[in-house]
Amino acid sequence: MKSSFAAIWLLAGIGAAWAADSARVELDVGASESRVRVLGSDDDDWWIESSADLTNWTRAMPGPLLSGDEATAPEAQLPSPDVPAAFYRAVQTGGLYDDTLVRSFFLAFAQSNWAALLTSGRTTGSNVLCRLELDNGASLTGVGARYKGNSSFQMGGVKKSVNLEVDFTNAVTELLGYETINLNNAAGDRTILREPIYFNVMHRYAPSPRGSVAKLFINGDYWGLYSLAQQEDGDLVKEWFPSNDGDRWRAPNVGGGQGGGGGGGGGFSSAASALSWLGTNASRYTNNYELKKTADPDRAWQRLLHAIDVLNNTEAAALRDAVEDVLAVDSWLWFLAVENIFADDDSYWNKGADYGFYFEPESGRIHPIEHDGNEAFITADVSLSPVTGASGSNRPLLAKLLAIPELRQRYLAHMRTVLAESFHPDVLTPLIHRLSVQSADALAADTRKGFTMAAYTNELRALKSFVTNRYNFLTRHAELTPLPPVIAAVSEPEPPEAGAPATVTAAVQGRGEEGIASVWLWHRAGVAGKYARVQMLDDGTHGDGNAGDGVFGAQTVPHLAGETVRYYVEARSANASGAAAFHPAQAEAGPLSYRVATPEGGESPVVINEFMASNTDTIRDPQGDRDDWIELRNLSDAPVDLSGWFLSDNPENPRKWAFPSETTIAAGGYLLVWADEDGTDFPGLHASFKLSADGEQILLVDSDARLNVLRDSVTYGPVGPDVALGRTQAAPNEFLPVPPTPGSANP
Repeated sequence: MKSSFAAIWLLAGIGAAWAADSARVELDVGASESRVRVLGSDDDDWWIESSADLTNWTRAMPGPLLSGDEATAPEAQLPSPDVPAAFYRAVQTGGLYDDTLVRSFFLAFAQSNWAALLTSGRTTGSNVLCRLELDNGASLTGVGARYKGNSSFQMGGVKKSVNLEVDFTNAVTELLGYETINLNNAAGDRTILREPIYFNVMHRYAPSPRGSVAKLFINGDYWGLYSLAQQEDGDLVKEWFPSNDGDRWRAPNVGGGQGGGGGGGGGFSSAASALSWLGTNASRYTNNYELKKTADPDRAWQRLLHAIDVLNNTEAAALRDAVEDVLAVDSWLWFLAVENIFADDDSYWNKGADYGFYFEPESGRIHPIEHDGNEAFITADVSLSPVTGASGSNRPLLAKLLAIPELRQRYLAHMRTVLAESFHPDVLTPLIHRLSVQSADALAADTRKGFTMAAYTNELRALKSFVTNRYNFLTRHAELTPLPPVIAAVSEPEPPEAGAPATVTAAVQGRGEEGIASVWLWHRAGVAGKYARVQMLDDGTHGDGNAGDGVFGAQTVPHLAGETVRYYVEARSANASGAAAFHPAQAEAGPLSYRVATPEGGESPVVINEFMASNTDTIRDPQGDRDDWIELRNLSDAPVDLSGWFLSDNPENPRKWAFPSETTIAAGGYLLVWADEDGTDFPGLHASFKLSADGEQILLVDSDARLNVLRDSVTYGPVGPDVALGRTQAAPNEFLPVPPTPGSANP
């Protein structure tokens, strides 16, 4: 959960304001009442807390308070305490799906037959207009609502699952950053907790929605406690991936019926939607996969068939590397491991369906996305084998990947991590208890739940028992009992300069008499793509220079300035299974990282000569706009080719905007760049960033071929409108206010 805090303020009987990390809090203290509001992004809401001693804090309001701008931020009245508080502070919530609170949704329909209309909308896809209010003060009109679900719709009695499209009539409307909200009736789950717990654990390791619980009121009537589940949509994709520009898919449950067979487990024999090879004809796949979003349907189907082909038809010896080109293997292994641990019947291992996936264009690889969570913690599956599906032919992801010994041990290592971090009874049982305590009163008041509180108590007890029994079964299973080496520590390398490698060392210890078969360094530059690997050696080459002391070392390959390099270490045991351990334990789901430094350059022929960070009433660019600008000057007596050089306003991203090919600056000449975020505009040179009038840094960086040497930089503070800062003959190394005359030297 996020934890932004406002500065603490001492009550003095007057109006006041104080700043938080991302908001400003206004407190108006009066003799009879005190009122508060938070100014900031309306994607955030905040708890207001009070204290008499700066040590013990309590929530001063029953719910959080939405932030907003001067016109939209709601104002709330602080209750009068028995003993006046001396201090207040604001604490940011964890967002819409913060599972430490039970939110209240209020829907208002103008139509008297709203229930019939919502029912009709479930099958037609049509929405019913309503007003939505949240207990944090958010108020939205033009929201679209309809019932949702299949079996849950039939099982839920009068309490139906509801889908809300807050952007139904206005495409830019969001609620705490989300456009679509799901209030699920949790049919078959008397605790209402299985789905949010499962989602939030999966969310730690693989792309997944988040979840919580919430109360729903319709036209003033309390309709009960619901599972609040994040929509599997573009908002979720943007949380996990560099963009939302790829293909998003769902594998629906289209096949097979029950009856077992094929070794797939769970009683569903169909392989129709399980990434199985059905031949080269795309028409054989179209009923088995639902293309939810793409810019090019034909290419999307080609990409999917190519990935399925590689997975199923690559020779075993070549599959390990080939499959990484089309599937994000580590993410799939996390996904499959968590589905198995939680005994999720809406899963790949059971149905070969009811999951989602996303083609990431930045890497060309397909990632899993968890889709459904209402059939996890299935009691009948408490003794489900951890490698269910690995021996059959109808679950190729499991059969093909786990047939590779290294990947089988990676999958089992991920299982051990989940069991230690998230599914351990000492972790999950207290979480279940906390969630049940904070939601029990709301469930007791739910007259539409269809079961008694005695039944709820029994199911809550059964849920806790399942966790203990499943944990004990898995940790004692023969696949998981072999112990991997212990990775005691991994070094954080000194950030290398562009073009130089980084050295990483790891202290690794074997288990008892079992030795260490190998240690590997995995690394990748950027936010997407597969990791490269290099074997780490205990030969004294790296670390302290002592061979055989258990300190293994290796180097990454060189990278460019500003690139973030992610890395982790794997150690494999010399025991019969080759059990593996990772550091960090989450491997690609939570790697270590370092950033490549920008080398300092010598004297540069081209320098930053002048700039304006707030152009309101001076020169215009070729498009007629008054934009920020940066002027460069060539101090040499020869032209300089700037092709591939960079300008940036961020030292951590020095390669932010590249000069186009064949950009030159004449001998002794000047060159103007418009800092307007319009990088593709023509004519003129237009950078992909703007300058801040509050002050920042401007960098001029050489090309990749010359290892991104820093040629010049300027750091400036706050500057007023239409003030140009430039070099002068009197102070050539300082930037002082000068007449705004870009294109010529300043006296």
